[in-house]
Amino acid sequence: MRMHFAKCFLSAVAGAALLAGCATMDDVMRAQEAADAARMQADQALAAAQAAAQRADQASSAAQQAQQAAQSAQQNAEQAGNEARAANERAQEAAKPLPPPRRLARGERG
Repeated sequence: MRMHFAKCFLSAVAGAALLAGCATMDDVMRAQEAADAARMQADQALAAAQAAAQRADQASSAAQQAQQAAQSAQQNAEQAGNEARAANERAQEAAKPLPPPRRLARGERG
């Protein structure tokens, strides 16, 4: 939008100067050169904006991949914690002493 406005404005100034009859050919050439320079700057700005948008898209993609990796790591950590608790419970159960053997009286069956 700005580029279009600048181009139209400079063209209008050059045209008005010619119509008024007070502009020399050098003035018109300078105005055209200024318009060309403005157009070149606008093209460079557009190219820079497109490159920045591409880098932003790449950064967004990398952030999504990192988020997925973090979620996967969190799930793995939760699963490892559950397995560790279960192993701890089994170890505690295995560490309990056995009850002493029961003595049976003669003729008594266990």
